[in-house]
Amino acid sequence: MSEQKLEVFNVLNYLNKGYNLENILNENQFGTFESGDDCVKYLVDEGYLEGEVQVSTNIDITAEAISKKYVVSELKDILRENGLKVSGKKHELVERVLPVLKEARDARNLNVAVDKEKSYDDLELTDKAYEFLKENEWIDLYMFALVAFRFEDFETYVQGSSAGNVETALNFCDEILSRALVNNLFLVFIDALSAKAHVYAYDGDYDSFLDYDLQRYILGLNPIVMDAQTYATYDAINRANILNLRNVLEQLEMGSLKKRFDRIWNICNIRNTTVPKKTCYKILLKALDGADLEELNFDVKEKYFNKKFGI
Repeated sequence: MSEQKLEVFNVLNYLNKGYNLENILNENQFGTFESGDDCVKYLVDEGYLEGEVQVSTNIDITAEAISKKYVVSELKDILRENGLKVSGKKHELVERVLPVLKEARDARNLNVAVDKEKSYDDLELTDKAYEFLKENEWIDLYMFALVAFRFEDFETYVQGSSAGNVETALNFCDEILSRALVNNLFLVFIDALSAKAHVYAYDGDYDSFLDYDLQRYILGLNPIVMDAQTYATYDAINRANILNLRNVLEQLEMGSLKKRFDRIWNICNIRNTTVPKKTCYKILLKALDGADLEELNFDVKEKYFNKKFGI
């Protein structure tokens, strides 16, 4: 039920933001619904949408439509049934079948290449939909910042919290960070740092966002723990992390990056350095400048990780 709640919220939320329903349904990400049509039917039946779904039928008899609809053996069957030559390449068979199917269509005794087009332009959000969005606005924050973690876990946490949405999300991240440290779950730890950064971004606090995303970058190059399984697919320089940092630094005036980097390095309290501080900062500048991250990751592993972890 939680997964369906998430899907319903996303569709209604996108509609409320002005997105076209057809475009939302074309994403084909329904999970608990077999199709977009099933999703719409549910929303109408439950009273979240009201209005009429317009359906129009188009019978298209063209060489392209016939070629897509029929395989060679089916084309030959149609030709054979109509006493026509069945040899030749597919495009020849299509041209031979074309007048047969047009005649059948005109006689209305053959349904070929029928496309049913549905229009949802008349559907509108109901008062119930707006109430649902208001009651569950925390889901929008989850989708923005916390998708690395299970929706059900955050939903349960929200239900047990009396704080506001942002404070609840920050507390949720802090609990994950604490558990990850205790259990040496390094990947979970840096995911939680990134999530916390995005919670601040959601709230418009880009200073804090930059601090936590820099912390995620620094610790990415100086992991708390690294086993063989983690190392096999690990990228010390995370592409999304660099993109986020670059976007904020380009769009906002955030002061001296070097001073901020030095301050965050000290906050990280790295006791066992993998990539030295100066090198770490130089790599950051290269990454922000658009250097090939795959090459940078390869160099970092070769020069620092292989030697330290002996993997």
